[in-house]
Amino acid sequence: MSEDCNKECTSCGEECSERNEASFLEKLNEQSSVKKVIAVVSGKGGVGKSSITSMLAVTAQRNGYNTAILDADVTGPSIPKIFGIKTKAYANDFGLLPIKSSTGIDIMSVNLLLENDTDPVVWRGPIISGTVKQFWTDVIWEDIDYMFIDMPPGTGDISLQYFNP
Repeated sequence: MSEDCNKECTSCGEECSERNEASFLEKLNEQSSVKKVIAVVSGKGGVGKSSITSMLAVTAQRNGYNTAILDADVTGPSIPKIFGIKTKAYANDFGLLPIKSSTGIDIMSVNLLLENDTDPVVWRGPIISGTVKQFWTDVIWEDIDYMFIDMPPGTGDISLQYFNP
């Protein structure tokens, strides 16, 4: 650390043990525990991202891991339909609660919040990004070993917001 250090590491080129980088990671709900996150991404739609996400989650669950799926494909949510879920998500005083599939997988998707799950979602940019962020910060993910994220197709707002190096 330099003698002239003002603890404002974003403007400093020094490599020191006192470095204090700002984190842009959103905090997980304090009632939640998620150990590993795996995003299923493709630059093209219709290639089976949701199917792969579902199969990965089912396989991990069958192997004894607690799994969850965060359906980040807000304008084309399909995870609840794949699992035959019709129940709506609900909240308590601490946050939103995911729906548990018949196989024991915790699932959160926008169509679990809509009055009619077939209603189109025609949101854009910041609203979609905010929804996905809330699925991370406001949902109570209890003791999850592996969370699989079903990403929307392409290189749009969600991919750029959360996965741009």
